[in-house]
Amino acid sequence: MEDKLRIMVVDDEEQVRGVVCENLSACGFDVVYARDGQEALNMIDEGTHQPQIVITDIIMPRKEGLEVIMELRRRHPDIRLIAISGGGRTKSADFLHLAKKLGADAILPKPLDIDMLEKTVRELVA
Repeated sequence: MEDKLRIMVVDDEEQVRGVVCENLSACGFDVVYARDGQEALNMIDEGTHQPQIVITDIIMPRKEGLEVIMELRRRHPDIRLIAISGGGRTKSADFLHLAKKLGADAILPKPLDIDMLEKTVRELVA
């Protein structure tokens, strides 16, 4: 039997992180989380968690999502990246387009459509 797809959710908002993790777990994925970009990079670099996909918010303390995307692209180019953001009415689209230019495989605005998130995850590993 195949191992479950491991996903890391990186978001400083506990409620968003909880809902995303819960829903992805219900879809059958192995889900771990980090509260910010620095924690995520530490977990991956230390080898504690080796996700195939990282879903990262853009605006976070300590290390923002754009930095996470750039560092993961450089250090772990095999990890697939989904950027999410709700950074304001006009800023969200700008941040997400920049995330795409920096190496995100997919971008999704907040509030997240969980069905679209699941579809995006499955497409990235198809």
